[in-house]
Amino acid sequence: MHPISVCIIAKNEESRIEQCLSSIKPYGFEIVVVDTGSTDKTKEIAGRYADKVLDFPWCDDFSAARNFSLREATNNWIFMIDCDETVKEIDAEELNYFRKHLSDKVGSVSRENLVTENGVLTLNNTDYTERFFNKKLYHYTGLIHEQLTPIKGHEIPALLLHTTLLHTGYDMTEEERQAKYQRNFTLLEKQLEQDPQNPYLYYQLGKTCEILGDYARACEYYDRGLEFDLDPELAYVQAMVVSYGNALLLTDQTETALGLEGVYDEFAPVTDFIYLMGNIYHENGMFEQAIEQYQKVLTMPPGNQNGTNSFLPLYQCGCIFEQLGDTDSAAALYAQCGDFTPAIERLNVLKRSDT
Repeated sequence: MHPISVCIIAKNEESRIEQCLSSIKPYGFEIVVVDTGSTDKTKEIAGRYADKVLDFPWCDDFSAARNFSLREATNNWIFMIDCDETVKEIDAEELNYFRKHLSDKVGSVSRENLVTENGVLTLNNTDYTERFFNKKLYHYTGLIHEQLTPIKGHEIPALLLHTTLLHTGYDMTEEERQAKYQRNFTLLEKQLEQDPQNPYLYYQLGKTCEILGDYARACEYYDRGLEFDLDPELAYVQAMVVSYGNALLLTDQTETALGLEGVYDEFAPVTDFIYLMGNIYHENGMFEQAIEQYQKVLTMPPGNQNGTNSFLPLYQCGCIFEQLGDTDSAAALYAQCGDFTPAIERLNVLKRSDT
């Protein structure tokens, strides 16, 4: 058995926890499940796979539950996973090398976020999250959207591992979404009262409003978060800028969105930002500038949103050419978008109009 403990917190996850645990079981790690008050078969299912199944009274504090799981883990090296995640691939030898030779660092994993489209689970976007660490050096802070934090306060040196998780946590019914994110919003507001100078909380409040469909309020929180002096290399700062721009467009604040030109140089290396700028120019009728950004993003590495450096800018360029009356160029661009449904639909419309 590898000297690594997998920690997971759970509550009423009988529909998902078996898939999660069965995906991690073959790797030979200790598995510690902390249950925060399940009334279904979560604990019974967990007992088939876990080395420890423990109870923790829920206290509206995700960090408290996670830190309890760390204390109960036999090993110092922790791999954290959630019930709505399954392992796509893990390089166990890489993890062992990491713990032996990079003992003060944190390992980040790729997380592919899946949502149902036309009845099929489809990749929506990929993010990167810190999941592998030494519990003597790191613990969790924050009531919700808890962050891995150095115990002694130094910077987190994170390295990306060859490990990928599949995440279905965003794939839920509207009723489930409303219940989950209303709870999240309440906890975030509570935490903000305790820590009003934390820009990360404004980002998470904005994301929560966005998920609940309240884009106007999301803009307000993003705007407040971006008032702080922020490091543009931080992943959440990049995500906040992109989310802010998208929310502005969704609330018809297209001229306000143009103000993001002022931070172009700081975020020019970010694929999703360049695609966003193309959309901002597009919505403002600045077609030449939009096409320039779409062409630029096609040369960049993949972004977090699936398709930002491939079929999405191609589709947007097709829309512009169609607006300008150049249907031949539009059709050629739509044809390059593969199985992207909106492009197929526009291509079919153009074909019908030619007959």
